[in-house]
This record gives sequence, structure tokens and C-alpha cells, in this order.
Amino acid sequence: MKERGVSSIVAIAIVAIIAVVAVGIGVYLATRSGEGGGGTAPQEYSFNIVNGLITVSAGNYQAYPFTIPSGAMNANIVGNFTASGGSGNDIIVLIMDATAFVNWKNGHQVSVYYDSGQLTTSNFDVSLPAGGSYYLVFSNTFSIISTKNVQTRADLSYTM
Repeated sequence: MKERGVSSIVAIAIVAIIAVVAVGIGVYLATRSGEGGGGTAPQEYSFNIVNGLITVSAGNYQAYPFTIPSGAMNANIVGNFTASGGSGNDIIVLIMDATAFVNWKNGHQVSVYYDSGQLTTSNFDVSLPAGGSYYLVFSNTFSIISTKNVQTRADLSYTM
């Protein structure tokens, strides 16, 4: 009988140890974040769209496309610009979706997320909806003579 009692105690102890180890592994996997597939914390993404000096000839524009994936949260584009050239040292900066961009290129009135108006310098911080294609546009279409040089930087960020 004693042998049976000792082996039962050993068996119970082994099962208890296995259970504690399994629970420990489960707690570890449930609480770690940002690693492999175990984390549930959103991850932040950031992308540069344009950085540096761009030249926009008279009557033309420069467009920079970017996308925001479906399911993204807190999407925004942050940037700044300073224009030089011509009598006004100015440029128009626009942010619009892909449909508006096609219509804008063809001279139609459109709704945009950002329109700087004709300015020399400014900063922008624009929130955008997820799941779309967008354009950051530097427009010199109002000028018939002067090329504009624009020092600029724009970054897109969102969480997923």
C-alpha cells in the first residue's frame, strides 16, 4: 500500500508541476506585446512622403501619391514647406483623395482635405480616413512665368 501511496503522490506532483508550467507559459504569451503573434498592442507606422528641395515649373504641379491601409487608426500627414521664386515666393499645397486628384487635374472643382492657398511658408497636420489613396500636391498652376523652388518635408503616420 505504501508504494501505491508514494507513486500517487509523485504522479500528483508531476501533474501539478506541468499545470504550473503551462499556466506560466499562457500568462507570458498573453501579456507580452509587440512580439510575434502574441501581442495585441497597436503598432505605429511612419513613412516619409517627400523631403528636400523640389522644383515646380510655371503652370505645372508635382504630385506625391500615398496610401493608408484599411483598418489604420489615427492616420495623419504632418509637414511643412517654404517656397521661393516669382514675385510672390508662393505655392499652393493640397492634400486630396485619388478621385479628387483626377478631377482636379482636369480643372474641376473638388473637395480637398487640405488647401494652403497661395503661401510662402506654412506647416500642416491633416487627419485622413483609412483605406484610401491620396495625393500631396504642390501646385504652381496659377503662375504663367515663374518656376518655384519649394523646401519641404511631409510624413505619414498611423497605427494598426
